[in-house]
Amino acid sequence: MKRCMFLLIVMATAIAFAPAAIAQHWPPTCNPLPQDRTITFCYPIDDETITQNLTEATGWIKDSLPHTANIYLDGRLQSSNIPDEFPDQFGNGGSGFGGYDDAIHTFTIVVTDSQGSFQKSASFRNSLHLPCALPSADPGFVVCTPSGSFEVASRRLRIAAVAHSSTGFNAIEVWIDGTKYDATREPLGQTQVKILNSFYYVPVGTHKITIFARMTDGTKIIKHRTVTVVNYTP
Repeated sequence: MKRCMFLLIVMATAIAFAPAAIAQHWPPTCNPLPQDRTITFCYPIDDETITQNLTEATGWIKDSLPHTANIYLDGRLQSSNIPDEFPDQFGNGGSGFGGYDDAIHTFTIVVTDSQGSFQKSASFRNSLHLPCALPSADPGFVVCTPSGSFEVASRRLRIAAVAHSSTGFNAIEVWIDGTKYDATREPLGQTQVKILNSFYYVPVGTHKITIFARMTDGTKIIKHRTVTVVNYTP
C-alpha cells in the first residue's frame, strides 16, 4: 500500500512540473558581450544570407537596470517585453520572417531603462542563390567554404555547400568535433539540389569539420575540413 501511495505521489509531482519542463529552452548559441547595456545577436549574424525559409532572432540583452525590450522587423513592432535571453521560441508569436524574396530585412531590438534607450540591428537576406557553382557530377557535392583544410577563420565560422543528384538528396549535415551542429533540407526549386549557407559560433582553437550530403537512398557523400578559429567578439 505504501509503495502504491509513493508511486502516486511521484506521478502527481511529475504531472505538476510537466508544463515547466515544456517551457524550458536551449540558450542562444553565442556568449553575451561583457559590457553592461549591450545587445548581442547570435542569429541572424549581420549581413548573413540565410537559406532557411524562416528567420527568427536569438541572442542576449545585458542591462543591470530594470528595462523593457521590443523587437522590430523592418521597422514594424513584432514582440514586446522580450526576455533578456531571447531564443527563437519567442518568434512563435510571429516575429519570424518567412519566404525567399532575396531582399534585405532587418531585426532591431530597442531596450529602454531609466538612462534612456539603446538598440542594435542585424540585417539578413533570405535567398536560395547558390553560394558557389553547382557541381557538374551526378551525384555531386562541393563545399564552397571553408575552401580547404587548415584554413583560419573568425569565431563566426561560415560553412557553405551545394549538393546535386538526379535521384535526390535528403539533407546536408554539419558536424564539428563529432557533434551535429546543423542540417538543411531546403531545396533549390527541386529536391535534386540542396544548399547550405550558414554561420556557426565555435570556440577558439582547431576543429575537425565533417560535412556530408545524405541522398534519399541513405548514401552519404562526405567532405572533411580542418579549421583554426581565432578570437572573435560579436
